Amino acid sequence: MMIKPQYRSSKSRITKQQENHDRLNTQIFEYIKRVNEAKDAETLWFGMKDQGSNMSISSFNTRLKKLVDAGLVEKISQRYNKHFYRITPEV
Repeated sequence: MMIKPQYRSSKSRITKQQENHDRLNTQIFEYIKRVNEAKDAETLWFGMKDQGSNMSISSFNTRLKKLVDAGLVEKISQRYNKHFYRITPEV
């Protein structure tokens, strides 16, 4: 599944930074899809680091939150303030 890139308006162009953010969102989405089970954010970040990503943990969390807000990734809250993430079943 491909995530739709961001578009501002009919006259506005997407900047290189926006293209980079879209690419990172797609990489995170595809990685979570491959994992195929609910994992916490830190475990997902370490998994992406093992695959060669040089994204910081704060950037990863920001991108992950955007995917949750878009409804592509589901956030599951467990006890002790622990959160797990997986692909939304409808996607």
